[in-house]
Amino acid sequence: MRRLSLKTLFPASFYGRAVLILIMPVIVIQIVLSIVFIQRHYERVTAQMTTNILRDIRFLSDRIEASDTPEAVLAGFADLIEHLGIEIEISQSPPAFATPQVARTDLAGHEIIRVLQEEMPRFRMADLVHADGQVRIWLETRHGLMALTLPRRLVAASNPHQLLVIVFLASVVMTLIAFQFLRLQIRPIRRLGAAAEAYGRGERLPFRASGAREMRAAGQAFLDMRNRLERQRVQQRIMLSGVSHDMRTPLTRMRLILSMMDDTEDRASLEAEIDDLEARLDGFLDYTRGQIGEPLAEVDLAELVRELVERYRSTGYSITLSACPDHPSLQAVQPGQLTRALDNLISNALRHGKTASVSLTCAPDAREIAVEDDGPGIVPDDRSRAVEPFVRLDDARNAADGGVGLGLAIVSEVMRGHGGSLRLEQSDTLGGLRAVLHLPRRS
Repeated sequence: MRRLSLKTLFPASFYGRAVLILIMPVIVIQIVLSIVFIQRHYERVTAQMTTNILRDIRFLSDRIEASDTPEAVLAGFADLIEHLGIEIEISQSPPAFATPQVARTDLAGHEIIRVLQEEMPRFRMADLVHADGQVRIWLETRHGLMALTLPRRLVAASNPHQLLVIVFLASVVMTLIAFQFLRLQIRPIRRLGAAAEAYGRGERLPFRASGAREMRAAGQAFLDMRNRLERQRVQQRIMLSGVSHDMRTPLTRMRLILSMMDDTEDRASLEAEIDDLEARLDGFLDYTRGQIGEPLAEVDLAELVRELVERYRSTGYSITLSACPDHPSLQAVQPGQLTRALDNLISNALRHGKTASVSLTCAPDAREIAVEDDGPGIVPDDRSRAVEPFVRLDDARNAADGGVGLGLAIVSEVMRGHGGSLRLEQSDTLGGLRAVLHLPRRS
């Protein structure tokens, strides 16, 4: 059995932990306040009020005990008895119960019984249950049992729970207000997290630094970092485009010089090297175009894949297609970029294998386009390196056979721009490589 730790018991989200930090002091204060209030009220206030009224009761019981006729004492102190609101009766019949009658949840009643037993030597019995709002006490005298009926308000405070209820309601109201302020303080954190997560997927959400001073500083730092990265990417694209463009001029001159030379073995070798260099330049330009943003448009993925597959079929390639005709395949994408990425995957599959298979899977939350081939595939240890720019797993191949190592890098870059991912697997049907384009559902 796995041992539970404090970390597993605490909420995982920042909002949950902030709520816990807010709630725990309130709960602790409520518990401490309740304990202190109960102790002071039920043990001290009730005991003090009971002791005060017992002085008058003790005075009357002493006079009745010393008198030969209790009726004379009751008549002589009638004004005091009426003022106190006490009813006194001398009876020879004992009470109908053998133990003091008090409810189990009546904390003040238990304190009253305790004081009576300690302060009244002649105490015999008490009833705090059957007399509504009143307390009946039986005392032993030499004339018999003296039964006293007095209002409960004389020995205990009325509605003692009101203070706790008021404090509890006030705590609830203040906690709700604190929740609202807490939500407003956490909102900038959530916005910053959403903007950072979206930027990691290749999306750019509008974001403005707001909130407390520390949150504004963190938000501004994120904006500065995002702008700096975008400037670097722009400079990288400009550099690659400039280098690729500037190198075409000397290559064109070299081709012109070679065209005026005789057909020799050296000329053929130089033309092959020039073709190789132009292929590399084309790869650089394709990679640069893959980093350029394109407006989103809602397209039918099934139709987009079908048109691309038909282009390859028309040139004689062996390629099959499996789409999802029974499910809607509309998706907000960058059509040009997605077509370029899928074209790279299909061309790689047909370059390294004899046949290819393209399938489109439509799920409620995502779309997946899988391209499989019957080629040699890629071993699992090399799949992470295969998507890096300018990485060729087979160094012996030239640019015409293996490219310049930008095909899968372009596909991966395009998928990041769509908030998706490129996944390389082993094909179970054809035995070669299975490249999956995962697109999250969005409109």
